[in-house]
Amino acid sequence: MKQRVRKIDRILKVQKHLQKEAELKLSKLEREAMELKAAQEAIIETMNDHETLHGLFVDVASRRLQALAAQETRVETAKTAQRAVALDRGMQAKRTEKMLSGLKDQQRRDDEKKSLASILEAMARGKSASFP
Repeated sequence: MKQRVRKIDRILKVQKHLQKEAELKLSKLEREAMELKAAQEAIIETMNDHETLHGLFVDVASRRLQALAAQETRVETAKTAQRAVALDRGMQAKRTEKMLSGLKDQQRRDDEKKSLASILEAMARGKSASFP
C-alpha cells in the first residue's frame, strides 16, 4: 500500500508540473494576443494621424494589418485549444489528488486495524498487559 501511495504521489507531482506548463503556455499566448492588438492599434493610430505621409504607406499598413489580424486569429484559436488543455490537466491533477487522499485514508485505517489487532492479541495472551 505504501508503494502505491508513493507512486500516486509521484504521478500527482508530474500532473501538477504538466498543469503549470499548460498554464504557462496559455499565459504566453494571451501575452502574444495582447501584443498583436497593441501593434494593430499602433498602425491604426498612425493611419489616422493626418500629419504623417500616410497616403504613401496605406498599402503597406493595410497589408500589415491583415497579416496581424490573421496572426491574431491563429493565436486566438491556439488560446482556445490551450485553455482546454490546461483545464484538462487541472482536472486530472484534482482526480489524482482525490485518489491519493483516499489511498492515504485507507492506509491509515489499515494501520489502525493492525494496531488494534496487535493490542487485542497482547490482551488475549495474558492478563498482565497494562494500558496507560
